[in-house]
Amino acid sequence: MRKTILIPTDFTVKSLNVLKTILVNSQNTDTFNILLVHGISLNDSIRDLLFYSKSEQIESLTNPEFQEACEVIKNKFGQQIASLRIDLFSGYNLAAFENYLEGNKVDAIFTCERKSLLINKNSFDLSQFIDKCSVKVTRINSGLNTSIPEKGKIAEVFINQVSMG
Repeated sequence: MRKTILIPTDFTVKSLNVLKTILVNSQNTDTFNILLVHGISLNDSIRDLLFYSKSEQIESLTNPEFQEACEVIKNKFGQQIASLRIDLFSGYNLAAFENYLEGNKVDAIFTCERKSLLINKNSFDLSQFIDKCSVKVTRINSGLNTSIPEKGKIAEVFINQVSMG
């Protein structure tokens, strides 16, 4: 069965542990359209809006370790991943978030217990909308609170301490 899932991201390798947990704990017959979403406020300057490029914004927010970790996950769990997309949400209220979920046909939201890092001055935490939305939300404990020498690095994707919470 194919499901579309939304996972909030702050473009850190640690935020991908939620995705890894889902893939490890799901049945091999499940396939997922994965939507990694970051909340960002748009500047209201007309000049900035005219020349705004979502792909350039995403490229400026991501880092090589995050992109490499995404590729590792796609290669390791290829048969379970129908698509993996990185997107930005820039709405200001719950109604806009509900429309975003409906437009992307999101079946479920998976998030971790920790707050997302605000990596940009315009970033905002999506939990204010996730907590109130109509889509099923599952909170995941990544189990990575122990001391890991590779913490924050690509090697963190290979650690198997995960659990559904």
